[in-house]
Amino acid sequence: MDFDVLDSLDDLGYSVKDDCKIKDVVKVGPKSIEFTQLVEWFSKEIQALLEMDSCVNAITDPDDSSAFLLEVSSFLKELKCPYKALVSGPISQRLLDEESRLTLLDYLCTELQAARIVYNRSKKQKAFEIEVDDSTIASSLNNVQDVLGIKMGENDDPISVFSEIEEKVKEKISSDPEALPQPALEESLSEELWESLNVLYKDFFQDYQVRREMLLTRLEVTIQSFKWGEGSKGKENEILKAYVYKRSKLKKSPSVKLSDVIAARESIFEIEKTSSDELVKNTKSLLQQFLISAVPDRGGRPKEQQPYIEMPDWKKRQGGGGGRGGRGDYRGGGAGGRRGGQKRNRSPKGGDRKGGNFDAAGSY
Repeated sequence: MDFDVLDSLDDLGYSVKDDCKIKDVVKVGPKSIEFTQLVEWFSKEIQALLEMDSCVNAITDPDDSSAFLLEVSSFLKELKCPYKALVSGPISQRLLDEESRLTLLDYLCTELQAARIVYNRSKKQKAFEIEVDDSTIASSLNNVQDVLGIKMGENDDPISVFSEIEEKVKEKISSDPEALPQPALEESLSEELWESLNVLYKDFFQDYQVRREMLLTRLEVTIQSFKWGEGSKGKENEILKAYVYKRSKLKKSPSVKLSDVIAARESIFEIEKTSSDELVKNTKSLLQQFLISAVPDRGGRPKEQQPYIEMPDWKKRQGGGGGRGGRGDYRGGGAGGRRGGQKRNRSPKGGDRKGGNFDAAGSY
């Protein structure tokens, strides 16, 4: 079967540089990044042709093989795969041997071939053809035609179609000038400015792509941490099943293009608050229904903190009494100076043997 798979990959247009490398990839299985990339290519090709909801994403780390197996399972179930070994039983026990992996690849090859045949037969022959890879352009053009009420026939010239769209748009604007806001970019840009704008676009694109990758990585780490809790034991498949479908819609690359500069309107300069109704309606979740009860005040406000005094304020020295005792030495204060102070205990010269005191010479 492996030779049939290799021949099918060549016929389908998948670039196979080395047959031995494909065989090695199949031997490793779901923990191989190249194997998951091959399955991802099949799933996205079939998804575009059959307009499916689910697809399979390649892994970037061998530890993510469990998420890959769950995506494969949901994708095959949507395809109504007849192989029970690929869609039934514990997910972790699937694709363990080389035979099951070859069965998966052979099934995906035949499904992709059949999907392409069905698509080519159902596709109408039009003078203005759009490639399958440009499906977003095709859907956008169809939406414009539906909104403006334009029907494109099989023999219509592509230039005439765009001319008709332009006439319809001008007609709509003339009847209702406020229907279309003013463009944000009113002046035309020179070639040098477009080049500078393209450089800025690439810098911003790379910056925001890194940010999206970071957020997606944090999301994946958070989901993985849920499986560590005692309450999540035995529910790993349920967590992944609820997560994988929504995760597949989140892309690492931003969808903003350089051409959006021309399409932008003045409304782009209006910054709405995150609490506004227009934005909240798109971010509502079940978590917002829970209200946090009153919590004790923990303080920590800078304005309420007392300043720390390292040294006391300087004050003028005050007298300690009359006579020479006012200097505050050992003689003490008071009117009598030395007489007002405490008496000092003097030891005999030379030291006190009983008290254990000795003088500087070391003798008692």
